Amino acid sequence: MSTPIILNVEDVAENRHLTRRILESAGYRVADAENALQGIEKAKELRPDLILMDINLPDLDGFTAVTRIRSFSHLRTVPIIALTARSVKDDRERAKAIGCDGYLNKPVAFDELITEVDRHIAAGHLEQEAATKREYYLQEQSIALIEELEHKLAELQSAYEHLKHLEEAKSNFISVVSHELRTPLTVIHSYTQMLEALPLIQGNENAKELLEGVGKGASRLQEIINDMVSVVRVELARANFDFAPVSIRSVIRTIEEEQRPIAAKRRISLTTEIASDLPMINGDFKQLHSALARIVANAIKYTPDGRWVTISACTLDKTGSDDSQTFVEIVVADGGVGIALDKQRLIFDKFSTAQDVALHSTSKTNFMGGGAGLGLTIAKGVIESHKGRIWVKSEGYDPKNLPGSRFFILLPTL
Repeated sequence: MSTPIILNVEDVAENRHLTRRILESAGYRVADAENALQGIEKAKELRPDLILMDINLPDLDGFTAVTRIRSFSHLRTVPIIALTARSVKDDRERAKAIGCDGYLNKPVAFDELITEVDRHIAAGHLEQEAATKREYYLQEQSIALIEELEHKLAELQSAYEHLKHLEEAKSNFISVVSHELRTPLTVIHSYTQMLEALPLIQGNENAKELLEGVGKGASRLQEIINDMVSVVRVELARANFDFAPVSIRSVIRTIEEEQRPIAAKRRISLTTEIASDLPMINGDFKQLHSALARIVANAIKYTPDGRWVTISACTLDKTGSDDSQTFVEIVVADGGVGIALDKQRLIFDKFSTAQDVALHSTSKTNFMGGGAGLGLTIAKGVIESHKGRIWVKSEGYDPKNLPGSRFFILLPTL
């Protein structure tokens, strides 16, 4: 007599491993499935002696999976035990109605699980009373809907895998191109510096101006390449974050000193409002400085001459949940042109900008000057690496009435 095989459909890896160890210690063979669709396919393929079906699954719920499994003629006699950690009043009745033979609440005791599995394998599937014509038609309709849903989920999974592949390919392309561009840029920088040092150039104002232009262009291109590399590093978690207690006050003060001359050139008022009792956070000063500086620079860029930008920081207590957490809330607000409502969800995506590409003009500081569309992507990646959140609020894009924008950042405190 062959060893009975049990199909365990469970999305939580720890639970799968524990159940496998318990059942294998009792002499059973175990096959695992991580979701409902995988469970349905493995049930069709293996025809197990018993199925343990978790009700809370990420794709289809366990009840739907059981209904689909029971639609296959060779699986109608396989006993199925439903398992769930939730306590919904009619779950047990629903499980029985769709063809489950047993129902267990998690966490399941070792002895209880073995006892139930032994009992149901010995007894087999218990046939229910014959369904009425109405129940039969409803069941047929349910199965048809599940088949359609199965098909759609499979299509979505395929599309997701394709998009994932394209995303990986794009990141690899960025990495390779960035690396390849750095070598010729280094050569341009080196030769430019050598030319600038020549006596012939030193005495020629025209030549000095031309070389200065070459140097500025090469430096700007180097900044864009560095941004591209930063995006890939953040995405692949390769950034060498050096976590330590960080004062957000110090980060903001440093950024204020750096950005004030840029704002002053365009008569933009740059002010800060920092709470006196601001707590420390666990973070990387350099990376946080980079992220916040990009957001402030972005605010200045999209604010017309003569307007204002403010940076504020305070303590925010998140209550009302099981765990109370204290955050530092940073708000970068501006009196600029604002962001169109349909673009507010996209501005943190790679290469996305809030302005019309047709109006693009390259500049880091000029009003509405365009960039590569990577600054906010990098900022978001850094903040999320610190277990924080970033989002934006704006009434919309209006270059006449200037509704402005507000970028909110939450960072957990020590």
